[in-house]
Amino acid sequence: MRSRSIGSLLCFLALLGGASAAEQPSVRCRIRLPEQFNEHQPTILPLLSPDGKRLYVDRKHHPQNTGGARDPDEIWYAERLPTGEWSELRNLGPPLNTPGSDVLCALSPDGSEALVFGLYRPDGSKQPGFSVSRWTDSGWSFPQPLRIRNFYNLSQHYYATWAPDRRILILSLQRLDSYGGLDLYVSFYDSLRGEWTEPENMGSTLNTAGLEGSPFIAPDGRTLYFFSTGHRGFGGMDLFMSRRLDETWKRWSTPINLGPEVNTSADEASISLTPRGDTAYIVSADPITGQPGIYAVCLADSLRPLPVAEVKPPAFTLRLFFAFNRWQLSPEERTRLSRFIHQLPAESVDTVLVEGHTDDIGSDRYNRWLSRRRAEEVAHEMRRLGIPQQLLRIRAYGSRQPLAQGSSPEARRQNRRVEITVTLRHTAIRP
Repeated sequence: MRSRSIGSLLCFLALLGGASAAEQPSVRCRIRLPEQFNEHQPTILPLLSPDGKRLYVDRKHHPQNTGGARDPDEIWYAERLPTGEWSELRNLGPPLNTPGSDVLCALSPDGSEALVFGLYRPDGSKQPGFSVSRWTDSGWSFPQPLRIRNFYNLSQHYYATWAPDRRILILSLQRLDSYGGLDLYVSFYDSLRGEWTEPENMGSTLNTAGLEGSPFIAPDGRTLYFFSTGHRGFGGMDLFMSRRLDETWKRWSTPINLGPEVNTSADEASISLTPRGDTAYIVSADPITGQPGIYAVCLADSLRPLPVAEVKPPAFTLRLFFAFNRWQLSPEERTRLSRFIHQLPAESVDTVLVEGHTDDIGSDRYNRWLSRRRAEEVAHEMRRLGIPQQLLRIRAYGSRQPLAQGSSPEARRQNRRVEITVTLRHTAIRP
């Protein structure tokens, strides 16, 4: 199986996805991923990066996990090669991997943020909960905890994902109001308090007396995929699709089984869609031999996410200036920043980009450092004024992106700056 390129499958799927509804053939494709993904079992929770260049998985009790074969979960990944094939799997390493249970739950649409299981401690230990790590020049950052009101889980199992705007969490937990074992819950981000609301049960349309887990929200923000043992299916765990009916996140269409081309008499335990939405990576088993593994499957047109036309959200901008070779804000610029923060619609803020710059005096290395200090100074002040840490993104450009050309005193004054861009939450037009 290793010699068969998964790229050929994706080429076939691209052709399939481009056909009109009348031209759509019967969707019957199911290909087991190359052996490097499946040689160790259990290997679960495949998650494709938004650019399609990395496939992450969870290897359970692998001898090369941080804690050895006793380590219950560890994040591994493979890179897509220029040939379209996958590289060998690599251990992601610290800080996301620890001797305990480590799971990559979701990635942001731009791939810059990762939702991971656990509250990480500096000594390598973890507590139940969820955290966010950010991609930096040196790799994934040390995860920062999500504060979720009254968070608890009565099960040793857990799953989580987030909506494309990263302001809605879908959690699979067992709580006192669960219908059975694991149920699906929703939690909303409260930007004024910088925390997440108490998880709310998503209702009996989705949840049953069985187990519901491994949620995946499509880029349309409305189509939900998950496994269930309680809805009628072909085996113990089957994969289902449901669509959100309103903004409460508690009214959903009746779940639809993904069908015998996807589900088998074995357990289908997780699902992750490609960006096109016509293909999914699932954990399943060979229908004949029962051999478990990760498979790529086609989704029928009726089971794919809805098309989304994004409307570019409005942005607020501010430019702050600095004295030569200084990174501290002057009293005047501090006042301007305070006024800017107080005019923002706090509940609608999605991201805050803070970009540091310098003039052309000094070495490239020093100017890069100085521009970062300026950006960090502004970010620190914004946190003091109430902007949550998790909304802030810092960039440092040194003298590489001048606002004004030339080396005159005025040009250099304009180039010693920090630029702030506040983006509001995305809206979308859906047919």
